[in-house]
Amino acid sequence: MNQKMPYYGLHSEHYVVALSRNRMYVNMINLGTGDLETTFKAGEDRFLNSLLTSANGKICVCGDETQKPFPLLVWDLSARKLQYDLRIPHHEFLTRLSAISNDGHYVVSVCQECNSSAPNFLIVYDLQSGTLFKKWKPESNSVSVAISTRCGGSVMNGTANHDVLVWDLSTGNIKYTLSGHTAPPDLLHAAEKANAFLSYNSTRADPQLRVWSLEQGTCLWTYNPLKELSCCCLTPNGLAIVYGCVGEKRLHLAVRTDEAKSEAENEQFKVDYLARMRSKLVPFGDERLLGSVTDLKTSS
Repeated sequence: MNQKMPYYGLHSEHYVVALSRNRMYVNMINLGTGDLETTFKAGEDRFLNSLLTSANGKICVCGDETQKPFPLLVWDLSARKLQYDLRIPHHEFLTRLSAISNDGHYVVSVCQECNSSAPNFLIVYDLQSGTLFKKWKPESNSVSVAISTRCGGSVMNGTANHDVLVWDLSTGNIKYTLSGHTAPPDLLHAAEKANAFLSYNSTRADPQLRVWSLEQGTCLWTYNPLKELSCCCLTPNGLAIVYGCVGEKRLHLAVRTDEAKSEAENEQFKVDYLARMRSKLVPFGDERLLGSVTDLKTSS
């Protein structure tokens, strides 16, 4: 893997796809044996700078920084072949600001016109046909993007003026303009099995994490971690936030409080929720090696 861009995604429970060390290929690796089984290449030397895989493991999308302007490359992981080479004349995709739907049906990416100071905009492609599906031009630059197939399908993007916009994927209309952040919400994460998504600012210029409803367009709850975050996501049911802090080796869990319940009831719900989470943990690796340190210079 490329150490500066360690991008990867799961094709299935048996395979992982990862960006190669030289960034020219996407490798498919067998998780059972560790063997490299397939290598994807676009046909000529290209340096890839992003990698997305759909939750169902069928589609992989990569950004290409060799071709000008930058295109999007779409691989069918089941057929193991390049499916589309998506590009727009005189425009380039900002592939670090892109997302793919769980079913692999749509990919959304922030795009900008070359040699122009106009604000960037959003492009949605239908990956079943490889055609342009939607195009949206917010008044302010987008700093983050996410997509959800819940509630009929929505695209969310954080803007430089601190708002979060929610677009209807089917009609193309804007559903909500969500305000409350005091800094650009540059990271978004949609719950996989709930009508909710998370937004926050990674620099802690605004320390609050906000969870929004895709149904009502309201803020469901907020949480303020005491330390700088290293990672953060919403649980699939949208009831809790899992996050890590810089310099720590453990994860934290913030559970939503129900204002209609007493403090004791909320605390009991949190205890029960943690117990359910722990019951689903799958042991990995050799427990006998827990806490051990290996000197790689002398180890055979």
